[in-house]
Amino acid sequence: MKKWFRKKRDIDEEVVSASSTTSTVEADTIKIPETIKGLSDAKAQQLYDEGKYNKEVEDLSRTTKQIILDNSLTLFNFINLFLAIAVFLVGYPKNALFFWIIIINTAIGVFQEIHAKKTIDKLSIVNKTEVIVLREDRLIKLLQDELVLGDVLVLTLGNQVPSDGRVIYAQGLEVDESLLTGESDKIIKQVDDMVMSGSFITSGLAFVKITTVGEDNFVSKLSKEAKTEKKSTSELMNSLNLLIKGLTFAIVPIGMLLFWSQYQSTQSFPKTVLGVSGALVSMIPEGLMLLTSVAFAVGAANLARKQTLIQRLSCIETLARVDTICLDKTGTITDGTLTFKELIPQAGFPASEIERAMSEVMAVLSDQNATAKVLRARFPLAVNQWQVKESVPFSSERKWSGVSFAEKGSFVMGAPEFIYAEMPEPLKELLAPYNEQGDRVLILVHSKEALTAQQLPSQKETVAAFIIADTLRENAVDTFSYFAEQDVTLKVISGDNPITVSKIAGQAGIAGSENFVDMSRVSEDVDYNELVEKTTVFGRVTPYQKRELIQALKQNGHTTCMTGDGVNDILSLREADVSVAMASGSDAARAVSDVVLLNSDFSSMIQVLNEGRRVINNIERVASMYMVKTIYSAILAVTFIFLLLPYPFAPLQLTPINTLTVGIPSFILALEPNYQRIKGHFLTNILRISVPGALTVVLNILVLQLAGQWFDLSHQDVSTMCVLLTGCVGFLVLLKAARPLNLKKRLMIGLLVSAFLICFIFAGDFFMLTSLFSRNVFFYLPLILGSRSIFNYISLFMTRAVYEFDKKKERKKQKHKRRVI
Repeated sequence: MKKWFRKKRDIDEEVVSASSTTSTVEADTIKIPETIKGLSDAKAQQLYDEGKYNKEVEDLSRTTKQIILDNSLTLFNFINLFLAIAVFLVGYPKNALFFWIIIINTAIGVFQEIHAKKTIDKLSIVNKTEVIVLREDRLIKLLQDELVLGDVLVLTLGNQVPSDGRVIYAQGLEVDESLLTGESDKIIKQVDDMVMSGSFITSGLAFVKITTVGEDNFVSKLSKEAKTEKKSTSELMNSLNLLIKGLTFAIVPIGMLLFWSQYQSTQSFPKTVLGVSGALVSMIPEGLMLLTSVAFAVGAANLARKQTLIQRLSCIETLARVDTICLDKTGTITDGTLTFKELIPQAGFPASEIERAMSEVMAVLSDQNATAKVLRARFPLAVNQWQVKESVPFSSERKWSGVSFAEKGSFVMGAPEFIYAEMPEPLKELLAPYNEQGDRVLILVHSKEALTAQQLPSQKETVAAFIIADTLRENAVDTFSYFAEQDVTLKVISGDNPITVSKIAGQAGIAGSENFVDMSRVSEDVDYNELVEKTTVFGRVTPYQKRELIQALKQNGHTTCMTGDGVNDILSLREADVSVAMASGSDAARAVSDVVLLNSDFSSMIQVLNEGRRVINNIERVASMYMVKTIYSAILAVTFIFLLLPYPFAPLQLTPINTLTVGIPSFILALEPNYQRIKGHFLTNILRISVPGALTVVLNILVLQLAGQWFDLSHQDVSTMCVLLTGCVGFLVLLKAARPLNLKKRLMIGLLVSAFLICFIFAGDFFMLTSLFSRNVFFYLPLILGSRSIFNYISLFMTRAVYEFDKKKERKKQKHKRRVI
């Protein structure tokens, strides 16, 4: 039996910090109330053995069983099985070979996807959130799934609530339940109030007694998607689903009509079954959906090896199409490391008194953000000697925190713009040089009035200014330069002073950093759609304004990516097309994000972008190859309903074509490195290659059918020429889809062409083909050269048509964008 204390560590012996925790929490910053007692080790183990622990009820990836069933029990596989049985029963067992190849391909694909799943699952374990729990009168940290019923949980700013519980101690506790209810209001919680799993802490400190675990939790009773799932905007999957839906409705009536037509022309039931099977087998893109899921899974596994966890597979495509990345200053442009630079006394207050006051304030506040940590390091915690009346912890919405003392009055610390509605001119002049050089500035004010959670004292006096420096990431300039080269627009959305953020962004090389705005001064009726196009740096942004900015970018036609790490980023992370969180950030930010950077390094986004491009570019290649045979088979099937001629292909004759021009190369090309920018639209991109190939095949088949009638050729001779020309066109499509060609690809195509010719020369009888040498070889050359010319001509026409279509669509998009602005 697994022990609950497998991951237990004593907080008194080490600093509680991990990639999965909100922030570093030192032992002496959390004081355990004397009236609160945690479970004993023995009792916790007993509850765990009884199964009363916080079992996981959802998994990021499909189970092995789901992968096997989803790739095996498909409509098209059942149709293929039916056709294989049919040709076997009518006396053509060799023609069922296509189904064994489908089984082999499916097995290979399933194996690759399961292997990728294991890689992702290993990384998911690393990303599991740890929580602080009171056991045996000590604070320890455990994984969420090691909590037991009755545990006393410690929650601070940014923590997501892992299990339903009752508050037994609260200090300025505010909770956001938007992930559960959709409402973003902050709810103040008092002792005996319930906190629900899935909500997150926006301010304060709480000790919570767990009342339900596992499947009994509130969030577990909701649909699994309610917590983090967002509507998929995948152009690729929408296009593929449209294709599958169309084939599903078309394949049965086409098959029935073709069966009637073939029986009328051959008067032979076995030959009719053979012809209809040949038509329907090629109509089905049997490996396309499998390769798509494999490509996504392998892409996620590749990123997992680079310390990037994908929590929603479809976001890989969105990442490849992102044209605007919105990022915060802290943790992306800077590395999150803060340095206390200077204390500037004001109003005649001695530095010694300011230091004493700050020590008392920091001893009371439970804030665990980076600023609080650097202030605690500068002002060592005092033994409480001042009597506390009220304390207000920091929140992203307020931008300040403070403490009221019985005899010393109130001290408030935070951003100057949020403490003063109109900042005094002398203070503004004092702080301006620091803002302009990119420093973070806080002020400490004193008042004789008492504090409340919602309102600052009306009478207050500035006591001191604190100058704190951010550290620019070493790779920041190179990272942002790369995105600029890739035509990805960067927007900096921060809660800090806009001048400070602008200077930091300029140091990092972000284009347009001089175009900034102070969002605390923006009126409510401002036109966000225009604002986001003209501005690069947004300072003093509230969580609600962040969401408004993301919505405006999306309305203007941009594909947006939002990166964040704090509770103030939750709303914008949920709104963005794709969201990226730092592992060092809050639990809630990671929970709602599509991607988690486990190394908390924004430069990893380059790898994420490239992997997304690789997946989409390769799926486009593969889809264009599969669509060739689907399109020409559908056209030929409908055509031969009216021609009343024997269908030119048997399933066995199609095996060399489908295997050598589509099956084998598609598996290789689907995993190729390909980091070119995504251009155009998925459907038009694949039709640009597949339609010329399909129409060339159709024209060849019709010409050969006519030649067969004129020259009185046998059906086997006509079929052999059809197979040869269709294979040649397949290789022309492969040559175009595989571009740019390198030595490896040339060698692959050369081997496949050789194998195709071997099927004719040495295995003609097996594949029901006449020998190439039964006729003069020069008889085939005009047909092959003609096919190439037809293919090139139609390709040129399609390229031009697609270009005009995309250009027209882009003009329409720009016109809509201007109208919105």
